[in-house]
Amino acid sequence: MLDLEARTPELEAMAQKAASDKRALAVLLEGLMNMKCPVRYKNFKVAFVISEERPEALYEKWEFFKKLLKSGNNTFVFYAIHILANLSKVDVEGKFDGLFNHFFGILQGDALVPACHVAYVAHKVARAKPGQAGRVTERLLNLDGATYKHKELVQANAMISFSKYFDEISQGDKERIVKMAHELQGSKSSKVRKEATEFFKITGVPCSQE
Repeated sequence: MLDLEARTPELEAMAQKAASDKRALAVLLEGLMNMKCPVRYKNFKVAFVISEERPEALYEKWEFFKKLLKSGNNTFVFYAIHILANLSKVDVEGKFDGLFNHFFGILQGDALVPACHVAYVAHKVARAKPGQAGRVTERLLNLDGATYKHKELVQANAMISFSKYFDEISQGDKERIVKMAHELQGSKSSKVRKEATEFFKITGVPCSQE
């Protein structure tokens, strides 16, 4: 679990206020641009809580987060990845459809950390947008265009996502995913091996290749 997914009474209270007070929400989002990292990150965690518990309150700010995603600043991109993935579940206007290629194009880019986070949250989009789930799966399975090192770390996060919507994945793609999981079990990285093993535990797929 990421640190940002933890809850505290203070974060909950701040989120509740910002979700119901437009001025407080404006101040919160302005704080995401603060030069001081602790201030930025705290405001982001509050925004994240809102995006999970009251996503409709942030949906009208879609363009703000879209700009962050396209900013080229990895910190802002990180914020946008997590918020937009959460907002996809209330995307009644289909705004994510136009952003799909850019969002998942991060997997094929040159920055490892943003790609890891896209893989981590991909299941949220797949479940919110069933019609796009097959495309999400294909993006996670194909990292051939990526130029960053340690692609296995992205694949490990993809395993976390796959395990959360595995039942909705086509049989052909399931076979490709299971093959990937077996390959990751042989990784030199203990984190990668752990996520591959967890995938088998969660999905109930036999971990033996026989």
